[in-house]
Amino acid sequence: MNEKYYIRRIQKGDHRALDHFIELLYPQVYCFICHKIKDENIAKDMTQDTFVRFIRALPTYHSEGKVLNYLYKIASHVCYDYYKKEKNYLILEDELIADETIDVHETIIKNMTSTQLQEAIYELKPAMQDIIILKYYHQYTFKEISEIYHIPISTVKTRHYQALIQLKKQMEGEHIDEY
Repeated sequence: MNEKYYIRRIQKGDHRALDHFIELLYPQVYCFICHKIKDENIAKDMTQDTFVRFIRALPTYHSEGKVLNYLYKIASHVCYDYYKKEKNYLILEDELIADETIDVHETIIKNMTSTQLQEAIYELKPAMQDIIILKYYHQYTFKEISEIYHIPISTVKTRHYQALIQLKKQMEGEHIDEY
C-alpha cells in the first residue's frame, strides 16, 4: 500500500481513496482494540472513532512513519479515554504469549493460565498494556514500539521489563499498587 498516495488523495477529498484506505487498515486497528476491549461492539465503535480522529487530523498530518503506527497511537488514546471515562481496565480474552519465549520473565508469563494472565494484565498501567499487546500480539520490536509512541527504546524496554515484573508478582499472588 502506498500510504503517501492515499493520504494525498484523501486530503484532496477523494472519498473512494478514503474508503479503500479504511478497508485496508480497519482489520488491524480493530484487532488491536479488541485486545484491549472485551466488548466487540464497543471495539467496533472505538475503531470507527479512531478513524474519525485520524481523518480530523489529516490537515495537519505529517508522515513520521507508517500510518498504521499512527493509527495504533490514536487507538491507544481512544482506549485510554474510554477507560478513564468508564473506569475500566484492560481485559484480554486470549492468552497473550506466543509459543517462543525469549527470557525467564517471558517464561513465567507463558506458565500463567489465561485467566491469571487476564487478571494480571488488568492491573497494568495503560502504557505497559500497549507495549505487551504490541510486542506479543502484533510481534512488534522494541524499536517499532518506540517509533509509534515517539519515546526512546530504553523507555519501551523499561516499561516492558516493569510489566513483566508486575505480571510475575501477580502470578505469585502479590497485589500491584494502583496508579
